Amino acid sequence: MNTSMTSPRYDLSYLNQVFQGNREMIDNIITLFLQQVPEYIREMEECVKKNEPLSLHPLAHKAKSSISMLGIKDMESDILRIENDSKHLRNLDELPNLVHRVKENCQIVYYQLQQQLQRAS
Repeated sequence: MNTSMTSPRYDLSYLNQVFQGNREMIDNIITLFLQQVPEYIREMEECVKKNEPLSLHPLAHKAKSSISMLGIKDMESDILRIENDSKHLRNLDELPNLVHRVKENCQIVYYQLQQQLQRAS
């Protein structure tokens, strides 16, 4: 996976607007994402392995706001589906693939955001 050549999968427009370009605040949000969301996704993988779809809902819900604030559209639609389908026990056969896709996107975005922080410092 060549993530350095991939165009950014995130969009900081919302954060720039909300924080009026305050780099420190934006970097804090990025850092929180980097610390929290991969852990939520790891826990979602565990839920899938244990066949505990109802446990996916709160994890997806926690990840949703960070994903949304960072404008990660690919992950946002998948995380919403995970949240809704696990809550209502729908399309359960699709959940493992959705979680896997979110994980793959997260890995790329994680790397890209780390690069963003390094460039900003």
